Amino acid sequence: MLSLLPLLLIGCEPPPPPVPGTIERTGEVVKVVNGQNVTQGMIDAQLEQLPANVRDGLVARGQLDKVKEQVVIGELLYQEALKQKLHEDAKVKAGIALAERNALATALLEKTIAARSTDDAIKKYYDDHAVAFARPQVKARHILIKDKAEAEAILADVKADPTKFAALATEKSVDKGSAKEGGELGWFEKGRMVPEFAEAAFAGNKGDIVGLVETKFGFHIIEIEDKRESVPVDEVKDKIKEQLRNEILEAYIEELKKGATMTDPGAAATGATVTEPAAGAAPAGEAPAAPAGGDAPK
Repeated sequence: MLSLLPLLLIGCEPPPPPVPGTIERTGEVVKVVNGQNVTQGMIDAQLEQLPANVRDGLVARGQLDKVKEQVVIGELLYQEALKQKLHEDAKVKAGIALAERNALATALLEKTIAARSTDDAIKKYYDDHAVAFARPQVKARHILIKDKAEAEAILADVKADPTKFAALATEKSVDKGSAKEGGELGWFEKGRMVPEFAEAAFAGNKGDIVGLVETKFGFHIIEIEDKRESVPVDEVKDKIKEQLRNEILEAYIEELKKGATMTDPGAAATGATVTEPAAGAAPAGEAPAAPAGGDAPK
């Protein structure tokens, strides 16, 4: 029986601590580094760590191979660091621990922000800050012509048949940027346009054909497609989410503080109020004494 003791003791030994930096190697293998697979899942995980605008930029420019290269080089450096046992260095271990704590804290905050950035919260912020979004705007098309006589002929044509406006803008307008979109300018505020154009556009009503309007660029014919007094909530949702982000973070951290017990060192010892127990009462944390000669009360 005694001969089994060493085996039993070995079986009771705790498992070795996990190697830091261990990651699931899922998906297609894209490279093998010293026998270790670098996979598409690892590359996707790296991409997820990047800000959305950076990630979208890499995709748009076809530069995802750069991320793959970074992951492969990272694998090479990681293996060498383990080989040199840097993960056993006290300072490195502290850095790894801090990185893990920061990752968890960030994940918690991002989860909270996502949960609280509801449509109702966005609408409430929009309503509470209505003045900031109260910006009169016009949605319009235009045809820009250099020659006045030609512009007058086109104006007469579109007034007779407004359905021709987009086609004539594409064919005749010298503003080639908007011409390819049928003269479409989208929504704009007054300050975005030259004064003569802005005054004419904002003075018109929805459905009007306005012109000729002369500016330094030539002669404009304007179709007023729509007007509004405020930017709708859907168009500023992303901007509101950014504003809400800070408010949610501050409020959540305050909630955690209120629900936590936080004291300065020594505060409990120096600031606590001690109440003397009543005569015969047991000190706090101890059971009452049993009556003489009897059992403890039940």
